[in-house]
Amino acid sequence: MGEPLHNFDNVLRAAEIIVDGHGLHFSPHKVTVSTSGLVPQMKRFIRESPCVLAVSLNATTDEVRNWIMPINRKYNLDMLLTMLREEIGQRHKFKVLFEYVMLAGINDRYEDFFFQ
Repeated sequence: MGEPLHNFDNVLRAAEIIVDGHGLHFSPHKVTVSTSGLVPQMKRFIRESPCVLAVSLNATTDEVRNWIMPINRKYNLDMLLTMLREEIGQRHKFKVLFEYVMLAGINDRYEDFFFQ
């Protein structure tokens, strides 16, 4: 399917149509855009869209996430989570969901359940 935030302008426009009263009139809280973690585009999405953002973490360390999701080499966990804390702190009622696909023997260790 690809990374939706690589096509940011069209995704934002589609989300606007979906939630618009003259469009499909969905509640923004029912529309979710999922990303692998493109930090600049996520920041812009949080600022410009009322829709929900979902971030695919899939690992609790940069070492594992680099292997599973190469985008982490450019936007690591610390950069991603710091930006989210800063941006979400300024947005009342903005939702961010975290997605985590468990892969046997890779990111399903006991230690992975206590990510901080």
